[in-house]
Amino acid sequence: SSNSNEQEEGEKEHLSYLEVITQTRVPLVKFTIAPYNLDIDICFDQPHGPESADLMHRFMESMPPLRPLTFCLKYFLASREINRPYTGGIGSYLLQLMIVSFLQHRSRADLNRGYGGSGQHFNLGSLLLDFLELYGLDFNYVTTGISVRHDGYYFPKGQLDKKEYFWQPNRPSSIAVENPLDPTMDVGAGAYRIQMISRVFDHAFKTLLAYVSEPMEETDSILARILPPTEEMAKRRVLKDVMEGKKGGEEGVANEGVAVAAASVNGANGSGNNDKQRGMKQRQKDKRNHSKNWDKNKDNK
Repeated sequence: SSNSNEQEEGEKEHLSYLEVITQTRVPLVKFTIAPYNLDIDICFDQPHGPESADLMHRFMESMPPLRPLTFCLKYFLASREINRPYTGGIGSYLLQLMIVSFLQHRSRADLNRGYGGSGQHFNLGSLLLDFLELYGLDFNYVTTGISVRHDGYYFPKGQLDKKEYFWQPNRPSSIAVENPLDPTMDVGAGAYRIQMISRVFDHAFKTLLAYVSEPMEETDSILARILPPTEEMAKRRVLKDVMEGKKGGEEGVANEGVAVAAASVNGANGSGNNDKQRGMKQRQKDKRNHSKNWDKNKDNK
């Protein structure tokens, strides 16, 4: 009875970590809830907080790939400790805006190619690859800013009405992302490690590409090449396999979003990979033309 009470007591929720961070652009209280290891950040007197949450909820309802991609990429960043804004990483809101912008431009490009703009044909594995390729290789951080308003568009950071808010002379390679609720606020201003993060995206893209391109590398889990499996993931995979009446495995994924993304990346070996190979050259051509147009506009100005 005594042991049972001790075990029950040990399972109660409690704070395992608490820190007040004041030397940042946005002061916050950071704490962790055990036994779930749930990290929570709280900031005060910041405008647009509830409105931002409501906006992202509407984006997730209208963009089915947004939720699983967010789960997958949040864990990708967290596993490398580049997910904290106060240390120059990419926070949740910035990451979601980057994904939303990517999906907006991708939908428009697919619509122009006759694939339809509903997104029903999207392969999550292919989308993950394209996201990593965009922000790891193709995106011009020096000249280009991101807006998700008006169905999404890019703007020159040096534009007269944008330069004051989005151009940082000391960090010309910063990522400029407009807050859709306040067009004068740069959500990416604090991500001062973006160039290193861009190289991380680049490496992850090339790693995944090695497993979905001919000749393909063999592996039990393609996504595990960039998302380190944990003991908790293994337990969830075993539980999932037991519930499905299958033999348990050693590697797995932590949530529904990553699970779907993992299946889709593995699926890229099939039809998804064919779509990737067919569309790769055309997307690269589109991006080169887009970059040339920006340079031409810049020269004219």
